[in-house]
Amino acid sequence: MDFTIVLYQYPLGSFITHHTFQNLQRIKPHFICFPEYFFVNKKLGNHAQTYHNQQLQLKRIQLLSRELDTVVIGGTMPELNGNKLHNTTFVFHNGTILGFYRKQNLFFAEEGKITPGNGHVIFNAYGIRFSVLICADVFKDENFIALKEQGVQIIFIPTFSLFRNETIDEKYKRDNDIFIRGAKLADAIIVKVCGVKSDYKNFLQARSLIASPEGILYRVEPEQEDKSMLIVNTITI
Repeated sequence: MDFTIVLYQYPLGSFITHHTFQNLQRIKPHFICFPEYFFVNKKLGNHAQTYHNQQLQLKRIQLLSRELDTVVIGGTMPELNGNKLHNTTFVFHNGTILGFYRKQNLFFAEEGKITPGNGHVIFNAYGIRFSVLICADVFKDENFIALKEQGVQIIFIPTFSLFRNETIDEKYKRDNDIFIRGAKLADAIIVKVCGVKSDYKNFLQARSLIASPEGILYRVEPEQEDKSMLIVNTITI
């Protein structure tokens, strides 16, 4: 069966315009995935949260999923959990929360601020088993192996991708070494979504891609790494 997936490659902390929303209504995707730390309040920053803002951000994700009758993989946001702060992806389908996943393997800037999660979560929609890894989770082979053992068919990976001064060959080698390798280990399709650099975070590169065990199905061109894009792709499960 074919599934339409939208990779929302836009600046972190930005709002969805009416024009973009109309485009999404026209596309009618089965899944929309946002980048890591997309649902943040820029005044609070990536590693801070208030209860009020958290509820507002969750409402944004919920309403989007309901209005578009789709599955929203809500990038990530800082999540308050008592006196702990997690980097968390919330997943909604048609206004109903399916669950959430907390990043397990932290980026160095998160250490001492973010508490890692301690397990994988399997979601179900349209008869598909899918899961989420977040950014640095991809550096642990055991994450992909664990998801294969649970029969996952798609892995969504919201990512915070730092700019690197490197050649195109080096970029593509890293794609092969991490994402094609991960797809093979998991025997699943991987959907990685990155944020675009902006005044808020001007050191990002948006290297969104889709990979299967057989190779790269889609990736942004090097000249598109600074471009805000609704990336629309169809995958077959």
